[in-house]
Amino acid sequence: MLGQLERLFLREKPFLALIAVDEMENAYAALVAKRIDSTLPHTCSIFHELESQGLIRSRPEGRINYLELTARGKSIVKALRDLSELLNRQNAMRLKLERLQQIVSATGKSDASLRLGPLRRDLAKLRVQGDEQLRMDAEELDRAVASIV
Repeated sequence: MLGQLERLFLREKPFLALIAVDEMENAYAALVAKRIDSTLPHTCSIFHELESQGLIRSRPEGRINYLELTARGKSIVKALRDLSELLNRQNAMRLKLERLQQIVSATGKSDASLRLGPLRRDLAKLRVQGDEQLRMDAEELDRAVASIV
C-alpha cells in the first residue's frame, strides 16, 4: 500500500497498476485488477488512460491483451519508485526523530549522560540526511540534549 505522503502526491490505483505491469511477466487487466485490489472496469479505465498517455501498450494474443510498458512508461516507473523511496525515507527519519524525542523526555537527570550522549550521534546523522524541517527539529533536540548532559 502507499504511504500517506505518496497518497498525497499520487493516485493510488494508477500508481499501483503501473508498478504491477512493470513487475509482472505477463500482465493483463484482470490479473492486475486482482493484484491491486481494484475492479476490472476501473482497472481497464486506468489502462485506457495510461495507454493514451503513451505509458503502456497492449499486445493481443488470442483473447487476452497483454500489457507492457513503453520506454516512456519505464522512465515514469523509475521516477515513481525514486519518489516513493524518497518519501518513505523521509518518513522513516521523521519517525526516528520522534522516537529520540520520546527517549529524551523519558530520561531522568541521574542517567542522562549515559542514555543521552549516544543519541547525539543519531541526531547528527538526521541533521545531514533530512529535509530542512527535519534538520531544524534535530538541531533543536540536540541543543536540548546538550543542555541536559
